[in-house]
Amino acid sequence: MNNFQQKALLFCVGVVSIQLLPTLPPIYYLIFLGILALAFYKWAKGLSLCVLGFVWAASYAVSIQHNQLPRILESQEILIRGKVVDLPVQESHSTRFLFDVETVVAPAVQHSFPSRIRLSWYGRGKEFKSGEKWQLLVKLKRPHGLLNPHGFDYEKWLFQQNIGATGYIRKSSDNQRLSQASLWDVGRWRESLKGYLESALVGSEYIGVIKALVLGDRSDISAVQWEVFRKAGTSHLIAISGLHIGLVSALVFAVFRYLGLRLTILNRGATQYAILASLLAAVLYAALAGFSIPTQRALVMLVVVLGGVYWQRHYKPFHIILVALLAILMFDPLAPMSVGFWLSFGAVAVILYGAVGRIKKQKRLRQLVDVQCWVSVGLMPMVLYFFQQVSLVAPLANILAVPFVSLAVVPLLMIALLLTVLDESLGVQVLELVNVLVALLWQFLEATAEVEFSVLALSNVSLLACLIAMAGVALLLLPKGLLPKPVACLLFLPLLFPVRNEGLGHAEFKLVLLDVGQGLSAVIHTAEHTLVFDTGAKYSDKSDLATTVIIPYLQGEGIQQVDTLVISHGDNDHAGGAKTLLSKMPVKSLLTSVPPLFSEYQPIRCEEGSSWTLEGVSFEFLSPSRYSLFEGNNASCVLKVSSVNGSVLLTGDIEKNTEQSLSQYKPDQLKSDVLIAPHHGSSTSSTKEFIRDVNPDYVLFPVGYKNRFGFPKEKIVDRYKKQDINSFDTARHGAITVRFSGDSFADLKSLREESSQFWNWRP
Repeated sequence: MNNFQQKALLFCVGVVSIQLLPTLPPIYYLIFLGILALAFYKWAKGLSLCVLGFVWAASYAVSIQHNQLPRILESQEILIRGKVVDLPVQESHSTRFLFDVETVVAPAVQHSFPSRIRLSWYGRGKEFKSGEKWQLLVKLKRPHGLLNPHGFDYEKWLFQQNIGATGYIRKSSDNQRLSQASLWDVGRWRESLKGYLESALVGSEYIGVIKALVLGDRSDISAVQWEVFRKAGTSHLIAISGLHIGLVSALVFAVFRYLGLRLTILNRGATQYAILASLLAAVLYAALAGFSIPTQRALVMLVVVLGGVYWQRHYKPFHIILVALLAILMFDPLAPMSVGFWLSFGAVAVILYGAVGRIKKQKRLRQLVDVQCWVSVGLMPMVLYFFQQVSLVAPLANILAVPFVSLAVVPLLMIALLLTVLDESLGVQVLELVNVLVALLWQFLEATAEVEFSVLALSNVSLLACLIAMAGVALLLLPKGLLPKPVACLLFLPLLFPVRNEGLGHAEFKLVLLDVGQGLSAVIHTAEHTLVFDTGAKYSDKSDLATTVIIPYLQGEGIQQVDTLVISHGDNDHAGGAKTLLSKMPVKSLLTSVPPLFSEYQPIRCEEGSSWTLEGVSFEFLSPSRYSLFEGNNASCVLKVSSVNGSVLLTGDIEKNTEQSLSQYKPDQLKSDVLIAPHHGSSTSSTKEFIRDVNPDYVLFPVGYKNRFGFPKEKIVDRYKKQDINSFDTARHGAITVRFSGDSFADLKSLREESSQFWNWRP
């Protein structure tokens, strides 16, 4: 490793190190630290470079943090002007898009205001298009997302995208289109191309896949299609990144170099002209994809590689990777926050490392097979660490899918777009051919995904196990004869021994109140069984909280089946995700107050007096009565879970009438250590008598951040506070875990307090 490589590596280590910070240091501290590093650079070069990398990344992150919406402006009506900067995503009841703010019209803002926000429009009558300038009346809130164990960190994504607020557009006469997209605006061309693809391929079930390959727009890929891509290990095919940018660049390079060598006027500089043409093609393709962060990273890496070829510099692969890494981290210091960053560099490193001393000796078909095997095995530790599962059929699927997409589908798509300029009918014919090819590919992927045991799921893979397995990858890819392969394979064994939370003994149980926004989902764990109480909301055919929160949590905990699913009542915010959970995980029994909603699943009606015991933990329904006339919220299943170590009362959406009935007929049975607040803390629930009879130590409010109902109501929170009851809510605290064991009574932990990072929202 030469001097430059050492310095570059140390600087990169400093940049990556900010990922470990729970909070960001003040800017004046960073300035002082930077000056100190420069002052001592002569005597401590390595440490100084690490510190400078840290200062660079932390300063960048601080600037993003300062660009977020001031708290004082949350939930206020604000009139802004700006530009739609991506392709709006149309859903059944809403439209979502990114908006670059140029001017705040009203009120007069004395604070910094986000330059980029994410908006939703709920309604009809307005069509937003990329590149257009609008005046909009909006209500905004600071970046905030659901925070759950093993779940997607939306706040992290917003931070990396430099989105300083999210919100919605109010219905108002002030909402006006100020101007159409300019002729040279990339957004206008993307919108036109999107419309062209949709009109040319009307009725195609693969239009979502084709739009993803051309525009990077994956909004029309169905949930079923995503599942096939996941099981086949081919999701990377529809994310425009290094593979696609490099492919287009390579194809253009090959064509222009071939032509250049045969044209006398271009013969002398054929390679250089081909490089410039390939780079221009890559930039145009990245523009079609909206210059997303993965495409930006791919362009930076491509410039580094092509720059070396252009100036005829011959570098070792490690040097090229390091220069590309340095360039990307200088351009985007927060790139390591993305899983794609690690997988992209990991794939390139594995290919280059595995190719040493091998590629030139092999035939092309063998090279292709080997490369796919190297990537699949080489990335397995990282994929398991990030996603808790890996496709076992990925090598087979990618051996055919990657060259098929690379050499047939994408080139034909590019040809179709070029032909459209000359003759639209020819372009449509080529697109129809592409549609046929994608259909053939899809049949293959579906068959591959349907293979039994196509996915290996391992929960809670530790970082240490991942690093040990990566060392095993390095040894496994060594040339033959240097080390017996079985020795390298032994280093993969730690992946099979995941980090386990402390187990539950007899009569011990754990409550996990998941953060599902304005809704409810809670999980009860005993030593051997799992009960899920409600499943949160369903927003559309592509989005529900069973998919995004509940199933990832259960799989991350190593739970293969749900023993009991309780759906308290039929409201969407409690029952919306139920059918998804029932279809994607084995559920032994379903109990609900609304059996007709789930008639195909043989449900059992929850009734007062029904009870059972598991591992010393008792479960009993206190409501509704078989003879009850209550409907809707007041007919919710009310479940008490208890043991010698404590108790919890889950109440669904019951209101005053049911509370009074329970206080009148079952006051002694209501007493519980933890109460899930009735109806999210509405003013029609949590009566004084009910609170007195339950007499909990903790009350937990399942609510959404800045929800439109204003839950929990302030007077209700005060009512609990006056009884010296500690209150927590999922909006402020994220997922909440309460453990009932002999060692500690009602040990309560909040995920937002326990494991929050600098990008996460804080109360």
